[in-house]
Amino acid sequence: MDITELTTDNPVEENVLGAEAETEGLPSEEECALAEERVRAFLEGLIGEMRLKCGVSVERERENIVVKISGEDAGSVIGYRGEVLDAVQYMALWIANKSVKEFIRVSLDAEGYRKKRTDTLRTLAERLARKALKTHRREALEPMNPYDRRIIHTALTDFDGVETVSEGEGHNRHVVIVPKDERAFEKKSGITEVTEKNYGTSAKFRQKGARKGKSYGVPRRKPF
Repeated sequence: MDITELTTDNPVEENVLGAEAETEGLPSEEECALAEERVRAFLEGLIGEMRLKCGVSVERERENIVVKISGEDAGSVIGYRGEVLDAVQYMALWIANKSVKEFIRVSLDAEGYRKKRTDTLRTLAERLARKALKTHRREALEPMNPYDRRIIHTALTDFDGVETVSEGEGHNRHVVIVPKDERAFEKKSGITEVTEKNYGTSAKFRQKGARKGKSYGVPRRKPF
């Protein structure tokens, strides 16, 4: 996985991830207990202010705080492709780590969304990796947030014959699956530029992709 995946264009996420990467020690039991209560109060207050029919479960194992939200209106907490869920988790991280010396982790999920999203992205990554091996061509996924990109990178870490890289800036940053024999195939076939497509889980990218370029290479034979 590319080390650049630890940074993002979201200043909250960038600072939180940076703090996690630099932390070597563990927070005290008192700090963890206080952080747990802060997170619980924040989420219960947020759910109440939004008038959502949801329940909040907060559990802790040392410096790890696990929050699960369930109920009739849980979808409102998830948002489009988990954007609201991510935003609430960022805020919970800040609140948990207020005035503490060592980093405290907070993971937030609603109705099992995280696992479902992870399974979907892993399936997509493996399918495109097999396609990249078959065609000897790169496969680009749609732009994703850092957590989703990390799932793709991790899913293909031990996938023989391909590697993953992140390309693009800001909201256009995406993962590209690269077959390791790509250059050898280009040299053998004479193709120097190929059609590029983007794949993903949204309706716009689900089938044939959103972007297409030109293809150049060995001329096709004309029919007799």
